[in-house]
Amino acid sequence: MNKSSISAASVMIMLLAGIFNLNAAQAMGSKSTDISNSEELTVQQPYVWYDGDRERTVWLNPQLVVEFNPSEESRSAFKTANSSAEEIPFKQGSIRLWKLSKNVTARTTIQSLKSMHANAKSRYSPVLQDGPSNSGRMRALPGNIIIHLDPSWEQVAVDTWLEKNKLVVVRKLNIGPNIFVIKTDSGLASLEIANKFHESGEVVAAYPDWWTEVATR
Repeated sequence: MNKSSISAASVMIMLLAGIFNLNAAQAMGSKSTDISNSEELTVQQPYVWYDGDRERTVWLNPQLVVEFNPSEESRSAFKTANSSAEEIPFKQGSIRLWKLSKNVTARTTIQSLKSMHANAKSRYSPVLQDGPSNSGRMRALPGNIIIHLDPSWEQVAVDTWLEKNKLVVVRKLNIGPNIFVIKTDSGLASLEIANKFHESGEVVAAYPDWWTEVATR
């Protein structure tokens, strides 16, 4: 075999090896992207809430749970409901932040906690974020909603409306006339109730009494 034949063969081998490696890298990259996109779609679900007349969207992160009024007893209860849950250090307020394993969702964990510990002082909420990714500011629903009634209503009209809707007033806010904090359960139930009253057209505004993260991580 002459030198030109050896050179041509070597070049061909190098080209084939390069094509193989390129295709393998593309295949691996494609698989990784598909998995990432799939996870993003399955772990994030949009929910609407109303900031006055403005419609806003938050996204549910089913792998995070906020525990309000935590205690040592409730820590044990949470680990009983989800033994693989990981407590995330968090210094804001009287809360505890939990990260769940991928095969367990916030909704099922919270339902389990409520059924096992119905009289517990702790309250739980899934984490909702102000964007469709884990970098969005976190929100949670500790319970209760804020309702703005017609400011021209007299007290009799206010009481009649509250009684008709079987609502319990936690307190009246002094930021304007006829604005009340109304008692509800924690979690997504409070968001659903607030949206129901907003969409009824009977109130000026209705929205959850949100807990929000002070600063974006």
